[in-house]
Amino acid sequence: MVKIGINGFGRLGRQLLKVVINKYKQKTVADLPRLVMINDAELPTKCVGYLIRNDTYYGKFAGDIVEMDDSISVDGLRIEISREPNPEKIQWSKNGVEYIIDTTGKNTTCNLASKFLRAGVKRVIVTGCSNVPMFIVGVNHACFTKEMKSISAATPSMNCLAVMMKVLHENFEIEEAMATAFHPLNSSDKILDDPGPSNCRSSRSAIMSFSPTDATTKKEVVDKIMPELEGKTESAAIKIPVACVGGIDLTVKFKKNAPAEMIRCKLKDASDGPMKEVLGYSDEELVSSDLIGNSKSCVIDSKSAVNCSKCTAKIFAWYDAEHAFASRLFDLAKYISSREDCAK
Repeated sequence: MVKIGINGFGRLGRQLLKVVINKYKQKTVADLPRLVMINDAELPTKCVGYLIRNDTYYGKFAGDIVEMDDSISVDGLRIEISREPNPEKIQWSKNGVEYIIDTTGKNTTCNLASKFLRAGVKRVIVTGCSNVPMFIVGVNHACFTKEMKSISAATPSMNCLAVMMKVLHENFEIEEAMATAFHPLNSSDKILDDPGPSNCRSSRSAIMSFSPTDATTKKEVVDKIMPELEGKTESAAIKIPVACVGGIDLTVKFKKNAPAEMIRCKLKDASDGPMKEVLGYSDEELVSSDLIGNSKSCVIDSKSAVNCSKCTAKIFAWYDAEHAFASRLFDLAKYISSREDCAK
């Protein structure tokens, strides 16, 4: 049983804690990773339990929460709390932390990620597009090797896109693909117009408008995760004034005939079979709020699948950018831990 620590206790970090607690409640798998510590430099003691218990979008958390000075107990699982801003000074070793899951999205380079690898920490899993090896559960996670100390789980939108493209490529062989990702709101978006650090559009109110934004599913990222599609994909993105749930609108040109009905059939088969842990499929007329709390990396909206020609199709899929991504972070830590056990 590997001991994990979470660095960053924003919305993603809190969803990750809840995923851990729910996995323990289910008790379906032995030797699950155990959460023992959380570090967040900006987290007041009095708000820890409050933010776990109350969530505007995901609702009330029903677990038993007991707050102490420098720790918190959630359903009997005691978790130490740290507030150290410098990664190299965080006392992970006091709690025997072996894996760190960094949910801040700020430590995506090899240099920044490696700062966590000290005092007994064996591995760090970061979030975001990175120059460290990136792994998507259900797509390329089996390519992990024990020599890799710093890895990335990429992004929520990349998890959605890669899962969908894996099934499509295996069945119809993708020749070209263009994706438009719909990115939901996050805590860095502006509520009111205010100067932003990146570009002029990011200084505008994100709750009153939607606009083009930087894609996290660019071809360079796809090429690293799915080298079989190198040079065949490109992406754009739109920031939308919706919380939690985003989407991927994918237009694909295949090397063989791909009727929409056959595409639906193959995606449905995958969601019921080998990809069932990460791929969902729906015949319902869903809207984004229906997907809040869905744990699948990618949920196919079957009614949106249409043909542009015999070899070209458009498919739409949903993803919960927080709960589903938190679920994949946990799954990735669990898989890596199992590989270490095998290595012994």
